[in-house]
Amino acid sequence: MIKQVLSTSLISLAIGFIAELLNIWLGTKFLYSFFASNLVTILVALLAVNAATMGIVLTKMRDLIDKNGNAEVFKKTRANMLLSIKEQIALIILATVILSVKSASAIQNIENMPFLLNSIVTGIFVYALLVLYDTAKGVLVIVDFNG
Repeated sequence: MIKQVLSTSLISLAIGFIAELLNIWLGTKFLYSFFASNLVTILVALLAVNAATMGIVLTKMRDLIDKNGNAEVFKKTRANMLLSIKEQIALIILATVILSVKSASAIQNIENMPFLLNSIVTGIFVYALLVLYDTAKGVLVIVDFNG
């Protein structure tokens, strides 16, 4: 699981870095202002969507277990669901901290620090989207499950 989190983190940070370079190249400040005012709200909303979706998936898993037995088949699925909730809570906390630190005037004066923090903020958003994608894949696995 640590390998999975590390891999997702690196992919997200790389995409965040590329997006930040693109923002600088285009001379736009859209992502900065959008994430500053909306990121934590979006992350909380995505957590709510994922939690509701997981509730539906868990209900379907319970039906399958009651019908076919073999609860062990879903052990890894349940562990990954718990991990995704933990990841999302960590993302909310990290986004709150990074956005707070980013607005400090002392940080703004450090060379390349705004670039780094903006890359991280965009990476947090990308990570949350990847978690949402994983949840959607989980729904499809459950729908296609044959017992």
